[in-house]
This record gives sequence, C-alpha cells and structure tokens, in this order.
Amino acid sequence: MATPNEMPTLSGNGGATTPATKKKAAKKSGPSVREQTTPSAKPLASPPSAPVETLFTQEPNPYHPPVAPYLWIDHPSQSETLRAPTYVVRLGAGGADLVEISIDKSPWLPCRLTSGYWWYDWSAISRGKHTLVARMRTSGGQWFKTPLRQCDYRPE
Repeated sequence: MATPNEMPTLSGNGGATTPATKKKAAKKSGPSVREQTTPSAKPLASPPSAPVETLFTQEPNPYHPPVAPYLWIDHPSQSETLRAPTYVVRLGAGGADLVEISIDKSPWLPCRLTSGYWWYDWSAISRGKHTLVARMRTSGGQWFKTPLRQCDYRPE
C-alpha cells in the first residue's frame, strides 16, 4: 500500500505503481528510457547490416548420408578448368530454405532448387580465374557459407 507521500500511478499493464515499486521494477528490467538517452549512457547497439554467417568446412563423405544443415559447392570442383562460356553450378544443401551464390565478390545471386540440388546458371563467363562462394539460410534463420572455390575459364 502506498504511504501518504507516495502517489500511486498506473503502470503500462494497468497495475498501481509507486516510486518504491518503480525502483524494484527498474532493477528487474534494466534502465528506463530516460536513463538510456542520457549523454552518459551507452548507445544502443544497432542491428547488424549483414547476417552472421557460419563457415561450413565439413567435406562431403560418400559413405555417410549428410545431416542437415550442410552446404557444399559440388561443381565446379576446386581449380577446375571451364571450357565453355556457360556453366551450371551445382550446390548440395540440406536444411536450406534459401541458397545464394556470389561470383568474384558480386552481389548474392539466387539459386534454384531442382532434383534435390540447388543450381545456378552461370552465363557469359569472362576469361580467367574466378572465385565462387555460396551461402544458405535455414528455416530457423541461421546462415552458413562455403569456403572459397576457385576455377578458371579458358576457352579452347
């Protein structure tokens, strides 16, 4: 019960509060909005601009079925030489609801799901070495990324 010097007020949920109960609530819930905006308060952290990506380094094992989540660039293989100006990149991904690829640090490009694999139709490949990296998002919102994959386009 409030003492004569403590005037009760309504809290956000409709219950009565007093200065004494406000102090108790502040200890439980942290600093008030006023305390957060004072010059001596630490600034609130801004949300990250890019998702946190976990590097997936486990190699595929042909003797054991993979357990999701997993992500691999199946083709092209590391250091493969490409001979045609178009190539269909194949990605193995488990537990993904989105798969994207970046070629030579380009913006992320969406891949398509067909026949149990994710694919990217790469066309107009320029002569020379290229670096590929793929990432996937799970249904739980986690992001995974592959190690860099190098290939070289040398037309005949």
